[in-house]
This record gives sequence, structure tokens and C-alpha cells, in this order.
Amino acid sequence: MLRAAMRLIAKQGYTKTTLAQIGEASGYSRGLVSHRFGSKEGLLQVLVSGSAGRFFEEQVLPAIEGRSGLAALSVMVDTYLNELVVREERLRAIYVLMGEALGPVPEIREVFVKLNGAFRDSARASIEAGVEDGELRGDLDAVAESALFVGMLRGVAMQWVTEPGCFDLAAVRVSLKDALTRHLAAGGGASAIAARTRA
Repeated sequence: MLRAAMRLIAKQGYTKTTLAQIGEASGYSRGLVSHRFGSKEGLLQVLVSGSAGRFFEEQVLPAIEGRSGLAALSVMVDTYLNELVVREERLRAIYVLMGEALGPVPEIREVFVKLNGAFRDSARASIEAGVEDGELRGDLDAVAESALFVGMLRGVAMQWVTEPGCFDLAAVRVSLKDALTRHLAAGGGASAIAARTRA
């Protein structure tokens, strides 16, 4: 049922998707969908928190375990961008829902607030650890940098799910990691590069 709902939402959005359509697409009746999830809103809560939440908890967090600084951020980039190829439809549905949470479906906004917060917190912790061990610049604002990091990944993903194949994803991955290194690394960040240029 959840897979069928994800496919329909990715294609036509949440507001145009009905329980009857979900039931038909999954081979069940609307009544069974209602019985299992209580309502369309109940299904939506399970869909968003389950799908997006599992991705973060089951793929991102295990992938960065034992890593910090640039190593952790690099793995986050790889893990997130890999989803664009492996589960493009799932991500498209999530981004459709993210947009609708700002308008016609405000009841799921809090779910995305928590997911975005967890993503930023993980990036912030990695940046702070990198600053502490001297790998990353000591003047970094970890809160601001974590917001920028998540924003870059979300922005790349939004473009890709809107127009799959519109750019070379492998090249973007390399450039994004290079930009992170140049900006965040101690002795190799923007201030150090500017100083070398002036010299």
C-alpha cells in the first residue's frame, strides 16, 4: 500500500491521490486502506516518517558511524546522491510532499521540520568534531555550515527529481566534495585561498 501511495504521489501529488486509487493500485480495497491507516492523513504520516526517516536512520547514520569532519560529510554526500539513482521515484514523492507541506498539507510540516533538523544536527556534529580535532577551520559557524550543507544536497536533489539526467550527477558529486574541502578544511578554506591570492 505504501509503495502504491508513493508511486501515485510522485506522479500526481498528495491532494489528487485518493484512498480508492491507493487501494486499486495496491490490489486492495479503499476500506482496507482506511482500516489499516485510519485516514489518508494517517497513511501520509506513516509514509513520510517511515520512508524518509528510515533512509536517514538506516543508511545515513550507519554510513557515517566512526567518521567525522570531511570524511563524514563526504559519505553523507555519497549516500544522499546515490538515492537519486537507486530510488528516484521515492525521492520525487518526498519532494512533492515537502512542497505540499508548505501549502495544502500543513499537517505534515512538522514531520519535515524534524527530518531536516536531524539532518542538520548530524552535519553540525560532524563539522564540530572536525573543528575540534583541527581538520576543519576554527572560525566556522557549525550551525550555519550545516544548514548550507543540507541546502546544497536538497537543491541538487530537487533539480534532479524535477528533470532526471539534466546534469552529470557524478561530476556534481565530485565538485560538491571539492567545494566542501576548499571551504571547510583548515589551511585550505576560503580565507587561506584568499590570503595566498593576495600574496
